[in-house]
Parts: sequence; C-alpha cells; structure tokens
Amino acid sequence: MDNEWKSKGCAVCRGLWEAGKRPPELAVSYELHSRLHRCAVCGTYWEQLERFADTIDEQEARKMYPQAFYRT
Repeated sequence: MDNEWKSKGCAVCRGLWEAGKRPPELAVSYELHSRLHRCAVCGTYWEQLERFADTIDEQEARKMYPQAFYRT
C-alpha cells in the first residue's frame, strides 16, 4: 500500500475497508450515490462511493450529509 493510503484514518478503519467491511454508517445519499461513515476509533469521516471510499473532512461531511448531524 502506498503512503497516501497509510495516512488516512487509522489502522482499524483502513483494515475494515481492506477486509471488505466498513466503519459505522451515518447517512446515505441516493442523489450522490454515496454513503457517509465514521470510524468509531479515530473519528475519521469516510465517503463511500460506488467504486471506492476516501476520507472526507467534517465540514464537507456536514455540507453533503446534513441529515447525519441533526440532533433530536
């Protein structure tokens, strides 16, 4: 794996993706064809697209998945 991948999230969440699993899901966007996940260990937000997943910062996550941040 390259150094860029190793700098994303933590070993736990990277390991989940590598094993075909994923961190807990927070929201789904049918419009964007994507899902928002957040690692329970390090708190990194991940955006799962149709063919890959990558980290996303909290500001972008709040903008694209506001439903994940509503408080009831």
